[in-house]
Amino acid sequence: MTPASNYRGFMSELQPLGEGIFVVDGPVVRDMGLPFETRMTVVQLSDGSVWIASPVPVRYATLAEIGALGPVRYLVSPTPRHHWRLNEWHRLFPDAELWSSPVTAFTLRRGKLGLTGVLGAKPPDAWAADLDQTPIRGSRWFKEVAIFHHPSRTLLLEDIIQAHEHRPGHPMLNALIALGGVKADGGVPRDIRLTFRNREATRRSVDRILRWDFDKLVMAHGPVVTAGARRFVEDAFSWLDTQRA
Repeated sequence: MTPASNYRGFMSELQPLGEGIFVVDGPVVRDMGLPFETRMTVVQLSDGSVWIASPVPVRYATLAEIGALGPVRYLVSPTPRHHWRLNEWHRLFPDAELWSSPVTAFTLRRGKLGLTGVLGAKPPDAWAADLDQTPIRGSRWFKEVAIFHHPSRTLLLEDIIQAHEHRPGHPMLNALIALGGVKADGGVPRDIRLTFRNREATRRSVDRILRWDFDKLVMAHGPVVTAGARRFVEDAFSWLDTQRA
């Protein structure tokens, strides 16, 4: 597991992961009082356009780098907790299509955006040559959509798996991280687990994810996993094997 940044600020620069895929680390945000690192994924599609998941604030130089890759045509929130991030980038790229995971009471929004579409079990034709996707089923509230980038063999699981490093001098925060099941070795946060009432449906979703031939993992809240990603994902979902419906 290789950290993509030192988490003390944000690098705001394109970091290549493989053929046609980059990540950019954003600033630390707070949710319910806890600090969360942020990260977006930038994909240069085979038609020359640019697809961005969970956009974050970037420096002008980084924005220019992204623009040099091609026209930004798709702004995507694969997880309900990142829907609000589309707003600022929609102002930057008003002609870009906006796609989101299904909207529920768990979705973080800032007003209503005119979505082009909702992410489902099949990728839109516009990016099907480069990206596959599948909803993670089993919860009425938390409806994340897993994304797989074929050329680089990279899996995107943005919120459902997290990995938070131990923070020296912060015993209360470290206790909350441990209690939440999201220490540095990674896991599905316990509060998110509790929303998955249909465990068999979730298991089928995970089985489909594991059929993809990935060797890297991008999380929004944790380091980029550049080796052993399959085992990392299997371990994160091991609770499904012991808590079947």
